[in-house]
Amino acid sequence: MKEQGVKRNQIIRELIRSAHGDLESYIPTTTEAAKQEPEFLAHLIAWNYKNGQIRDSKIALPIASLEAWANAPAHERSNGLGEYQENSLAHLAMLDPRNLVKAIRFGKSHHVAGKKIRRLVERYLREREANWSWWERTAIQHRASMKTLYAMFHIKPTAMADLSLMKGKPPSGTALDVIKRLPTMNASEAAVAVSERNIPFLVVMGTIGNRLKSEDALAIALIERMSPTELVTNTKLLERIGVRDRPALRAAFELGLEKAATSKKTTFKATRAAEEVASPSLKAKLQNLQEKQIETLGGVDGNWLVLGDRSGSMEPAITVSREISGTLARMVKGEIHLVFFHDSPQYFDVSGKTYDEINKLTTRIHAGGTTSIGCGLSYIREKGIEVDGIAIVSDGHENCHPSFAAEYQKYVELFGKEPPVYFYKVSSPYYHADATSLEATAKIVHLDLQVFSLPSGVDRESLPQLVKTMRTSKYSLADEILASKLLRLDDVFKTPAA
Repeated sequence: MKEQGVKRNQIIRELIRSAHGDLESYIPTTTEAAKQEPEFLAHLIAWNYKNGQIRDSKIALPIASLEAWANAPAHERSNGLGEYQENSLAHLAMLDPRNLVKAIRFGKSHHVAGKKIRRLVERYLREREANWSWWERTAIQHRASMKTLYAMFHIKPTAMADLSLMKGKPPSGTALDVIKRLPTMNASEAAVAVSERNIPFLVVMGTIGNRLKSEDALAIALIERMSPTELVTNTKLLERIGVRDRPALRAAFELGLEKAATSKKTTFKATRAAEEVASPSLKAKLQNLQEKQIETLGGVDGNWLVLGDRSGSMEPAITVSREISGTLARMVKGEIHLVFFHDSPQYFDVSGKTYDEINKLTTRIHAGGTTSIGCGLSYIREKGIEVDGIAIVSDGHENCHPSFAAEYQKYVELFGKEPPVYFYKVSSPYYHADATSLEATAKIVHLDLQVFSLPSGVDRESLPQLVKTMRTSKYSLADEILASKLLRLDDVFKTPAA
């Protein structure tokens, strides 16, 4: 069996990746982790909720862990698992209604929808009903999901909730009533209502969206109250109503982007939004926002070497190498050394550079030739460059010398330390009959590779999150996770349950 620290790192990298909606893919690793490392899995759920940016994992891990622990032998269930189960339930309670519904449906497909889930949902709804402004804000933004939560477990809403949500007759003066009356308001009244009641953008779009194309005051009021996530995810819609061409709207939008630059919640959304908008100027602003947000991720230190495979068929590895280098360069204050290799190395100092700058600097790099991963490390060793961590981007098939494993041993002897090695494994369409596997040679010399499989090349959902987990000590991230506080339901629901 592998040492515990490496085992835990394998659990981390598997459970925080993006599943692209395939929640089932989290089940095998979660089930294994629940058996072998139940305490670590519970803390990982807590750590991931605070630090992770992959929504799928925040939905799937609590449910998958509950299933695994419910099926554990009786003697194991009584051995501290109650605390871990409550932590999973508490993190389900932290989800918004839409994602809670998704989690429950996922749970039902695995028979995780018993009394504990029903009690959780009832408390989730009752706590909000006891605080009308909280309930109403939730109902405005998640109307359909809230109705689903009541219906799923036949939970009877309070009279006020029933009137407002189920019957569509909100009491006069409530925010829901204001939303119903928006179409009858003039531009200034609607702008004030949107601002004072904090009405979400998509709700207004669904009610009076056509007016936003001509009424600046109303559109500006919406933009000014949008959260960073709303602003970025709705950039394409904002482009349609004229945020690019109407000076007042453009100014409000740019101010919103400045505020979003300090948010840690919209990095991947900024990437997707930049790909969707038509305006080159908006695209550039969103790309700049992405760079600034990556800087806020932090968590990685030291000097790093990125070895990018540029041998035949490895064009995807070139792109991933640029992405990893750009992400590291924005995250850390140390030096970032990028070396592309086939049978010889080509070196670039990319410290502090953006992805676009790295892309321009390496624009002449193209795939072709044989493969020696070790030649890149040999170059760094001969130049006397000392690094604290190494990222390899390749399919891992070496067919000429020097090999990475051999050069790594020489590097360790020269500098007297063993930098962790992270292997971003890019799939290759070709069979390498004459090649030696990097993973096989690493085992021979007892080198622990931390492997991130990227079967489809660049995964813009997972890549920054994977880079964020890299550490100069292979055990430090596991220590950080174990230090994350487990939650109880009373931590989430501060008032007594109804």
